[in-house]
Amino acid sequence: MQRSLQPLPVAALLVSALLFGWSQQRLSALPHESADPELLISLPRFAQVLLAGGDRYLAANLAGFRVLVAETQYMKAGDYAVQAKLQRDIAWFNPLHEDNYYIGAALLPWNGQLDAAEYVLRRASAARTFDWYPLFHYGFLFYHFHRDPATGAKHLLEAVPRANNVQDQWALQNVAAFWIEKGYQTGNAAAMVEAMAADSPAGNFRKYLQVRALRLRDLERLQNAAKEYRERFGHGVERLDDLVTTGLMREIPKDPLGFGFGLDASGAPALNTNPPPEPAR
Repeated sequence: MQRSLQPLPVAALLVSALLFGWSQQRLSALPHESADPELLISLPRFAQVLLAGGDRYLAANLAGFRVLVAETQYMKAGDYAVQAKLQRDIAWFNPLHEDNYYIGAALLPWNGQLDAAEYVLRRASAARTFDWYPLFHYGFLFYHFHRDPATGAKHLLEAVPRANNVQDQWALQNVAAFWIEKGYQTGNAAAMVEAMAADSPAGNFRKYLQVRALRLRDLERLQNAAKEYRERFGHGVERLDDLVTTGLMREIPKDPLGFGFGLDASGAPALNTNPPPEPAR
């Protein structure tokens, strides 16, 4: 007895193939930077589910594989925007996805995709009620990127009942108390990124986090020197080189990611959010 193909799955596959071909044609006609090959295409969610045979969990895993194999050291702003879209999709398909929330916390907010990181971690925190890590990372977003220690501490305290280990519970409570008492401190943020790197498997991803932590440590040194400058001269620095000419620092640290350091609106040293312009040819 011959088995016939069902018309509905065949139609779904045909629609998916047409959508994929149409997307390829549209994207090939658009100018774009040399994006990472794994991040050139981001299909609509319904098309991703169709390509996964109607299985949203499989769709999440397929998108997650594209995120995992992307080489972060070569990615540009446009690549991170596509990755943010992919990670939002994964969080929508399967908010329980562990790799998605961890990579989202480690990469997205540091590369201009804070809203996407918040979405991914918010979904993971609501779904993974057995796991305190998403709430910890969610709280860190408020602490470091929003400079809002009180809200960050609130999410850390929400994570306490989820920790099975008493030492983890105490650690979360202590960090929350420290944030509320001391407010934002760059050195504290650097220590947390260093801890994330130590918990990551050896490889490029760990090296990336270590570079992020190193930048924060260099920023901490600049901020401490700027504070000493203000105490000594009664006013803030006008440019970072003032810290060198007055002998407070031997040199301005080199940013391994190429963005460099600058001064914020209040005159305090800060990480630049955009790379310096390329020299005119």
